[in-house]
Amino acid sequence: MELEILQRKATTEKSKGKILFLHGACMGAWCWTDNLLPWFATQGYDAFALSLRNHGNSPNRGRTTFRTIKEYVQDLSDTLANIPGEVHVVGHSMGGFVLQHYLKNPANKVGKGILLCSAASHGAGTLVKKLVKDFPIGFLKSNLTLSWLPILADKRHARKVMFRQDITDVRMDAILSNMKDESFLVFLELFFMNLPDPKKVKKPIMVIGAEKDYLIPEKDTRKMAAAYGVDPFIIPEASHNFFLEDEWEYVAENMLAFLEK
Repeated sequence: MELEILQRKATTEKSKGKILFLHGACMGAWCWTDNLLPWFATQGYDAFALSLRNHGNSPNRGRTTFRTIKEYVQDLSDTLANIPGEVHVVGHSMGGFVLQHYLKNPANKVGKGILLCSAASHGAGTLVKKLVKDFPIGFLKSNLTLSWLPILADKRHARKVMFRQDITDVRMDAILSNMKDESFLVFLELFFMNLPDPKKVKKPIMVIGAEKDYLIPEKDTRKMAAAYGVDPFIIPEASHNFFLEDEWEYVAENMLAFLEK
């Protein structure tokens, strides 16, 4: 299967290494192209972004509703196998969850991993309670239709769940127009059905969270970081999709410092 992979080659005289970006739920490789992908290329890294199956411009393999984390892990594994040498991986949200599962295999070829507003290794019970409280009708529709679009399609809901409150309508509309539905089965897996085991991960890990993240509350990020034995980097006043908004560069600089130490 030919998955979509976007690439920006290092713009420096010599490459420092390779880095792969893995998107979150409903997104694709496109979400990295404005900021982090080209920025890391200017810092000397060959930067790649993958669209998992049924996302972005990658081909569909069966109905999206019933795709699984195991399939997404296979997509990541196949992609890394085709990139020579060691690769650092950044996983956002669901992508971070996929990365955690991939890293359980001791034969993986990841150098360092960065969990960026990642779905927590201990599940997302807190989020379910919040969705029921804040979006009771949308949550009911999502469960009846096996789709999260009833929540994401409402711009007021999307703003609350994924963005800073001061994001412009124009910018938010541009992002939402590229988003697709996500596997309902995958949501069940990351909520409670198929959780990764941090004890099996031996690679260096950086855990980044956002102070105002509705989907991944700061306390869940801190709990996950503790499970990996690291101190989390919490971005003040930031949303779940901070890297698509303003003021992302200083976070990128901290990511770079982690990769190069």
